Amino acid sequence: MRRLLPALASLALFIALPAPALIYYSEQNMPLNGQDKNGQPVGLAVELLRLMWREMGEPEQPIHFLPWARGWYLLTQQQEAVLFTTAHTKERDPHFLWVCPISHSRVALVGRKQDAPKVASKADLAKLQIGVMQADVGEQLLLNRGISPSNMMSVERMDQVVRQLIMARTDLVAGNEVMLRHQAKELGFPSEDFVTVAIIEEQDNCFAFNLRANKQQVARLQQALDKVRQGDEYKQLMKRYQLLSILPETTPTIPRIE
Repeated sequence: MRRLLPALASLALFIALPAPALIYYSEQNMPLNGQDKNGQPVGLAVELLRLMWREMGEPEQPIHFLPWARGWYLLTQQQEAVLFTTAHTKERDPHFLWVCPISHSRVALVGRKQDAPKVASKADLAKLQIGVMQADVGEQLLLNRGISPSNMMSVERMDQVVRQLIMARTDLVAGNEVMLRHQAKELGFPSEDFVTVAIIEEQDNCFAFNLRANKQQVARLQQALDKVRQGDEYKQLMKRYQLLSILPETTPTIPRIE
């Protein structure tokens, strides 16, 4: 009995230990997430996360802004890492835990309206140069579909991807269509100057967690998101960001790259 009591006390202490705090990583990629001129976190996903924290009765927590490829690497290595906004694809699904959705979007190939190449299938991409962001969903989906890395110009940030297209250093760019068009607008180029030539995939945008993350913490965040999405503040939030997330109409003539 004397030997049993210390063992039970140690076990109780272990059980009582709180789960480690989550570490939130994001990037500069508006309108979903970014920092304003004063370095403050802004964007649809950031505001939604604040509503979730409030629903859980938790204080706001730091958000660390990094280049996407760095955030992606940390997500795969750190047990407490959370990365957003992350596209939830079938290829990525088994490698992370997910809290969804922040929003829904499509990954597309976008070109300059004046000289955009015709794309009917992935075979047409073999003769083109495509701008992508490192470790972004656009790059990963193209690689998944067998497109050679030699056909891609990979850079760190989405604004760099769009600049390459504007300067005609690439024929097309691949990525979240809303973000691509928003970045072009921020650089002073109206959405009408660009055209979507193909759609790669449609998916939810989510919070992604390391597979070793505390599953109870992840479940609490999912419950908070579900609850927030039912409220009036969420409706007002989506209304404020509506103009930033309107996509051009999809027509039957826009092919899908399978």
